[in-house]
Amino acid sequence: MDDNFKKLFENGYLIVNFKNTKYLNLIQTAIQSIFCFDPTLMHQKNIDDDQYLKFVKQAKDSLVEKDYVKNLLLDNIHVFSALFGPDIDFQYNIHLRISRPNHEGDFVNWHRDTFNGNTYWEVNFWFPVFPLEKNSGLAIIESSHSAVPKNIRFIEDRNDFRKKVTKGSIANELGYIYAPKVDDTIANLDTTKIKLLTPEIGQVVVFFGHAIHRAFNDSQKTRISIDTRLKSVHSPTNTKLGYYRPLSRGCVSLYAEKMQLSDQGY
Repeated sequence: MDDNFKKLFENGYLIVNFKNTKYLNLIQTAIQSIFCFDPTLMHQKNIDDDQYLKFVKQAKDSLVEKDYVKNLLLDNIHVFSALFGPDIDFQYNIHLRISRPNHEGDFVNWHRDTFNGNTYWEVNFWFPVFPLEKNSGLAIIESSHSAVPKNIRFIEDRNDFRKKVTKGSIANELGYIYAPKVDDTIANLDTTKIKLLTPEIGQVVVFFGHAIHRAFNDSQKTRISIDTRLKSVHSPTNTKLGYYRPLSRGCVSLYAEKMQLSDQGY
């Protein structure tokens, strides 16, 4: 096993460099064009929850339509093919996170993605769009990806905004959880094990979604990041049809898919 991937296997996360950042620059420009102000100063604007969700959705939809994140992944496919092989699917409807300081409702609280429909086979990729300020990043409980969850149960979120999230709502589409769950580890979180990951622009955090994690921003600026999930086309998922779309295919898969379509009369 490659030394870097050994760290991922043992710790549950890894920070790697994007060699090609052309599309990251385009992502920055696209987000800036949506706002009539510096997006990292969004916390200074007097906007309500509905306006906030509208801004985030508009910017996210623009990025999805332009395929900027997909092309960023393709430009750095060497990172992902080393993990999954040539046949990779990606989460088409990416998550754009615009997290204002002192706005707890902007964040998804401590969670494991495996409590919300994802499997051990799916890997998360998280990267900042604009430079992170001090005390801002992705918080993770190191090595929690290897822990077997005990006593999984639903909880009611105490945050006024998050407790109103419903299935299929705009907030849910943007990545907010409508039926949060915890296990004993999350409920009795050991704060000494929190690791704040602060990648630079052009770096990406690779981590297992089963690891306990949450957004963190105790800085003076709005934190803007993107995350998406990748998996091998041959791996199972509990997500709905269309959640994953093809990112790359090797020769054998291209041939097999072509012949399957021919057999079906297409």
